[in-house]
Amino acid sequence: MGTAALLAPALAAPAQAQPRPADPASALTKQFKVKRGVHVTSAAKVAIAGTTAFKLRAEGDVQFGRSGVAASDITTKNDFGALFEDEESLEGLNEPTRTITVGRTAYVNGGIYDDLMPAGKSWLRVPGTSSPAAIGGGTFINAFDARSLRAVLATTKAKGDGGTVDGTRTTLYRGSATLKQLAASSPELKKQLKIMDASYGKTVVNWKLWVGADQLIRRMTTSATYTMKSKKLSIAMDMTSDTKFTKWGSKVSITAPPASEVATSADIDGSVPEVPTIITPGMMAARK
Repeated sequence: MGTAALLAPALAAPAQAQPRPADPASALTKQFKVKRGVHVTSAAKVAIAGTTAFKLRAEGDVQFGRSGVAASDITTKNDFGALFEDEESLEGLNEPTRTITVGRTAYVNGGIYDDLMPAGKSWLRVPGTSSPAAIGGGTFINAFDARSLRAVLATTKAKGDGGTVDGTRTTLYRGSATLKQLAASSPELKKQLKIMDASYGKTVVNWKLWVGADQLIRRMTTSATYTMKSKKLSIAMDMTSDTKFTKWGSKVSITAPPASEVATSADIDGSVPEVPTIITPGMMAARK
């Protein structure tokens, strides 16, 4: 009887609460409310053979709907240095470009598009946009896709105190994954890999996520090095990005520019130049 009496309280006592695993994916989906969103700032750099070939800064708002990203308004400042200075069609490439995306249609203003606009028009309509929240920068990770976040967190190797970010105490998660692994849950990245050398998919991306107590991401960084080798050439390309997320849940209302200010490709005299989205070691070598 004495033994039974001693055991009874222990059996009745509630089990100790286990630490809650990181779940930014579920926290993200809870943010999917009409005309609510987040402010984003991003910086990225590509260095080839130790020399900076490309820098980018982007800032703007992302608007959610009930099932995900509905629209975005992002201003991007590219810096390709002298990489494309001899291509007249890309004049203005290093000037700021604003992109408003609603659904799968983008409207671009500034940059290389300024000199293309017919009189009275200031925006170019670009249908068929692959991502309504393209913040640029080659982050490799889509922070607005729950499936991608789960895949990334599955490669976590360590976690610890992340300090205070955006006024919130955070936990820092870090890990690594190959581009091929990341592409399995990212159609955009998978499309990029198709036009690259097969070895590019083996490139390891080291990532860090600063996650608040509410499980929302406050900061994300990525870094990767790809080395292209041939009989006479071996060039290392270092890619880094740093993205911050603030004002989660704020009111965001993004609309397309007035139709009277929008031009289409049919209104442009000649073809619309394609803005480079990928810098490769081969591209740099060809221009040396």
